[in-house]
Amino acid sequence: MSDLGGAILLSQQLSLYRVLDSFDRARDNSRATANDAAWRNQYNDLVNRYNALLRDANRLADVQDRALAGKDGDIADLKATNAALVAQTERLTMELASAKATVRLLRGSLRELRPETYRSVYDEE
Repeated sequence: MSDLGGAILLSQQLSLYRVLDSFDRARDNSRATANDAAWRNQYNDLVNRYNALLRDANRLADVQDRALAGKDGDIADLKATNAALVAQTERLTMELASAKATVRLLRGSLRELRPETYRSVYDEE
């Protein structure tokens, strides 16, 4: 009977170990579940912060695009004004050259027609 008592005792011991082992597994699963939930919360927080950052970046890019689009119009206006000023400068330069030629011609004519009234000041220019 001692073998039977030992077997019963061993059976009860193993049964107790199984119960304790199931408690340990439940506790470990609970920890893992809590740990997984914490990781999911951190992941969701990170995703939300990333999405907010992306929204802000897109909003800033839109503002910058609108500002640059307005400046494109200003730049085009400035280029057109510059081209007009360059054309006007060229026209005035040609008119000045023509006026200088006319003055030289008139001075030459004055010198030939009335050398006595021609002043030497004109020779210096």
